[in-house]
Amino acid sequence: MKKIASLSLFLCLIMACIKEGPVGPKGPDGPPYAWPPGNITGYIELHDQFGDLIGRGDSVLLHTYNADSIFRAYTDSNGHFNLRGLPPGNYDISISKPGFDSLHMYVQHAGGMLDKFTGFTTMSKPVTTKLLSITLDTLRSYIFPHIDVKAIFEWPQPFIAGKVAITAFLDTSSVPGSGRSLSTFYGFADNMMNIDNTKGSLHGYFRTEDSLLKAVTRVYVTVVVIPPYFARSSWFNYATLTEVPYPYPGDSIKASIILPK
Repeated sequence: MKKIASLSLFLCLIMACIKEGPVGPKGPDGPPYAWPPGNITGYIELHDQFGDLIGRGDSVLLHTYNADSIFRAYTDSNGHFNLRGLPPGNYDISISKPGFDSLHMYVQHAGGMLDKFTGFTTMSKPVTTKLLSITLDTLRSYIFPHIDVKAIFEWPQPFIAGKVAITAFLDTSSVPGSGRSLSTFYGFADNMMNIDNTKGSLHGYFRTEDSLLKAVTRVYVTVVVIPPYFARSSWFNYATLTEVPYPYPGDSIKASIILPK
């Protein structure tokens, strides 16, 4: 028993005398861990041009690419799809079905055993509202001048009031999108009137700054048919970090007017 106690004391003394040496060089890092391929799943809902739900449709084609590989899937009778075995990455998924607006969905996919679930995605039928004419005028009321916009459109048949959405854009040149941030459009939603159940009229205006009048002599107004508010949605593009609007606009018509000085 004494020998065991003496040996334990001897080992303790040795451990106490050992000093910690300098830290050795850092070894090379191993390769970063990469999640294995995984699935992207979700549902496709079909809507008419007014935003009303038709149902979850089958035979909607989804396809996307990764390097030289293409991945395809069709929705089943419940509208469910499953793109299988996609490596981690950002994906631009094309979605198409005859009779509906084609669209893109942008997905950031981490891979692994847990499916990436995209939820419910809406496909809409193209809007069929036709624009017949627009007239422009300049008005000066209150402090700011106004560009008055009146348009005549053709109701989609059968006639359904309150389900047509139309907006307008102001450009400072014939190039679409040039200078649109200079003015905001007001109206149309609350100024739409039925003429004869075949045609309708609408009215709105742009409130412009005096600086715009000094900068340009002619402006261009584009009136555009768009889906109703509740039929619109957008996706986030992880590649460009921007919102992507959908659905795409329908019929459009453009006119220009010379601004008074």
